[in-house]
Amino acid sequence: MKKWERVLWKKQPAYPDNYVGESFLRVSRKRLDVSYSQALYGATAVSQEVCCCLGLVAIFYGLSGGHLKGSNVLIVTATLGMLGYIIQHSHYHNIHSVREDFKLVCFYCLMIFCAAPIIKSLTGSVATDSINACTTLLLLLRLLHHDYGAQVAIVNPSISHNLGVFASVCLASRLNTDLQVFSLITVAVALFALFPGFRNYCKHEVNHVFGLYMNKVVVTLWHRGLWVNIRALKSLIIFDIELTDRVRARCAISLPQNRGRLYGP
Repeated sequence: MKKWERVLWKKQPAYPDNYVGESFLRVSRKRLDVSYSQALYGATAVSQEVCCCLGLVAIFYGLSGGHLKGSNVLIVTATLGMLGYIIQHSHYHNIHSVREDFKLVCFYCLMIFCAAPIIKSLTGSVATDSINACTTLLLLLRLLHHDYGAQVAIVNPSISHNLGVFASVCLASRLNTDLQVFSLITVAVALFALFPGFRNYCKHEVNHVFGLYMNKVVVTLWHRGLWVNIRALKSLIIFDIELTDRVRARCAISLPQNRGRLYGP
């Protein structure tokens, strides 16, 4: 009898259709072996997204309370955005691509600036408690649907981005001036649209040391912003950033051992 082959395109009349040979699972694995350092590095993506959401809330409270100026927020956002763009596109030598990106940024800024007066009066008849509850729900859903690198059905970057921008619109509608609205929406676009792409670039194109350093910078900045503007959340910061990174890393190592998922062709 002719030996069974592990192929789908070839007819093998000597064997039934549901036959599985001994070599069927020869290149498959039941789980992926992940070290603690790799799992901890992957958990930093979750921490950074939590920091982005809490940071947006901190900037909102800073603007509404008068602790931050909209112009200063715009200057810092533009500076960090330019720095990230230079790092991410340092190997590009296409002037036309840079010009098109600059036009796109100008277009988005113009659209946000024109929509700022409308956003400012969007929720004037809605209670503040309802806005806060809606914003909290939207940011939690954003964290749920965000792409952290895992290939699962619930991940949807488009929905995650839209949820984050919608949450920023809800917050911006409670501000007093058009400049404050413009600065908060601009920060939201930078955090929810540009920063994830920069993080993925650092993950795949730059070494892990730079990624961990960037995570430390992000966490430190949001710690400072939340400590100044929303001290009531300091316990949540310590719990999420300092503890849950290690918990998520341990879960990423221990839980897959009980799964029967196969990896391989």
